[in-house]
Amino acid sequence: TADSSGVNAVINFAIQGYYNPSTNRLNMEDTVRIYLRQISLPYSIVDSTITLLDSALLKAACVFPNVGTGTYYIQIKHRNALETWSKIGGQSYTSGSTLNFDFLQTAGNAFSGNQIQVDASPVRFAIYGGDVNQDGFIDGSDGLLVDNDAADFESGYVTSDVDGNRFVDGSDAAIVDNNAFNFISVARP
Repeated sequence: TADSSGVNAVINFAIQGYYNPSTNRLNMEDTVRIYLRQISLPYSIVDSTITLLDSALLKAACVFPNVGTGTYYIQIKHRNALETWSKIGGQSYTSGSTLNFDFLQTAGNAFSGNQIQVDASPVRFAIYGGDVNQDGFIDGSDGLLVDNDAADFESGYVTSDVDGNRFVDGSDAAIVDNNAFNFISVARP
């Protein structure tokens, strides 16, 4: 769980297509990679972890064994969502404590406000879904991958399943198409 012993960071966030506003949950748990990066050029990786994003709690419990006291950017990477960084200036961490950071409450907690509102009550923001090919842009190349898999009736744990329901169909394509239409791309320092 997100409160396990040994955890030194708890990151709250949701993924756009996975979030279901009627249940305030994600359609599925999924693996994410979370990096802590230096706050000055070249923003080197200080530590990273692979963890599960809890579908009910919208939390990822992180263990960063190589991180010391300092200020860091938090970078989230997911297999079919847009890479997302924490707000400008980074987050303070004190060795031996737990860093708690919440991307859900405001778009401003992501670098350049690069999130989308997915619920009004409670207010929830999520990282953008649909960067299927992980190139930092949600565009026609992602849409093509989703469209091809939808035409082939792909199902299961596949990257083109942008809403996490284990089927590739028009609902996945709609997320990608809307984000591509709005020229959504990664925002980083």
